[in-house]
Amino acid sequence: MNTAPHAAPASQRTALAPHRLAALGLALAAALSLPQLAAAQAPAYQITFKNLTSDAATTGAATAQTGQRLSPPVFITHSADYTAFTVGQAAPETIWRIAESGNRSFLLDQANALIGTSVLSVAAPLSAPLPQQNSVTVMVNADPSHRLLSFASMLGWTNDGFVGVSGLDLSAITGTVTINLYGYDAGSEKNNEANGFLGALGLGNARDPEGGLITTHLGIRGDANAPAAWNWLPGPAASLTISAVPEPGSWALMLAGGLPLLHLLRRRAGAGSARKV
Repeated sequence: MNTAPHAAPASQRTALAPHRLAALGLALAAALSLPQLAAAQAPAYQITFKNLTSDAATTGAATAQTGQRLSPPVFITHSADYTAFTVGQAAPETIWRIAESGNRSFLLDQANALIGTSVLSVAAPLSAPLPQQNSVTVMVNADPSHRLLSFASMLGWTNDGFVGVSGLDLSAITGTVTINLYGYDAGSEKNNEANGFLGALGLGNARDPEGGLITTHLGIRGDANAPAAWNWLPGPAASLTISAVPEPGSWALMLAGGLPLLHLLRRRAGAGSARKV
């Protein structure tokens, strides 16, 4: 005897609904969390370094005559075993050489010698100072053991000023983050702002040692030979815009995480159509 197929009782269909809902929730959670996981495991970061100094808009002076030129920077990704500098301590030679004259060869030599141990990657863009309101972009590598970023660049029209970061944790960055930098005084040379000691004035760049510590820079006073227009405060001197760059495999993981969700939605749509028939 032929019998019509029996549909599942309403109570049974109702009992299945929570299981489907739970599976749907898990798939959705996985799909949403994978992009964050991919960012946390990013093997590379894009960094844009921008010179923000210039009060040309408020003074009416030419942009190139206000604020500061910034020396070619050095970016280093490294482990916790390496320290570029520490605020409140004396600047190492690798830093005060940059702060006083823009000489990055000491820092580059140190960092390159440590590649394969405490240093993972080094980026040294540009061969000339970075003008006011201009930027440069680099890529650096990172891994779970070398997730820290340090960099330094001279505030070019100061005695021993620089901008930089020391030991910034890249693994904490998801998406894109912009950090404003106000500048440090290396403490290695007196801020006399005088001819013969400030190279930007064109009359020599002799040292006037101070023997101090790294502190926040107080800007250009303008009471000696350096013009007050070279000051950049109270605004930031520069900014870093850092973006995590997921590896190609991460996109496949994100797609895979979304497939169960798509499959469940299609099954539910198909089941609904069958019940209507």
